[in-house]
Amino acid sequence: MAEALLRHHIGPLAIDVTSAGTLGWSGRPATVHAVDVLAERGVDLRSHISRRLTRDMLDDADVIVAMTRTHAWAVAARDEDAAQRTFLLDELVRLGEQAGSRGGEPLGAWIAELDSLRPPQRLARVHEEIADPAGEEIEVYRATADRLERAIRRLVPLL
Repeated sequence: MAEALLRHHIGPLAIDVTSAGTLGWSGRPATVHAVDVLAERGVDLRSHISRRLTRDMLDDADVIVAMTRTHAWAVAARDEDAAQRTFLLDELVRLGEQAGSRGGEPLGAWIAELDSLRPPQRLARVHEEIADPAGEEIEVYRATADRLERAIRRLVPLL
């Protein structure tokens, strides 16, 4: 849902957005609830197929947005250098608002600036995690989509 919502809101910005998971769910479609909740928002998720995160994906990414600290740690375990480019979505928004908008600055330089604002352990705040609603009722998917959309609406102007 995060990938599709970000793509939906990013508009004309020349930023590639892709998603991948840290678990072995590669090749699966989005859940029915995810498809239905995003359809309510005018976003088509029917063709989404999950992919497993790879080292090549991490190497190609200027920024990696994780939903939970466990996901962020899984990224760091695959590629230690990627840890400095990995943020929870709400953490990325908080630090971006602290640093100010990227303006014309290259994305990689702006991300490095945001990383420098974190404590040395790079520990995001627990309340910045967004739990996966998989297996939950549709209302949980709606609440998750609401939270994702609020954060994305704050992030896009910073980008």
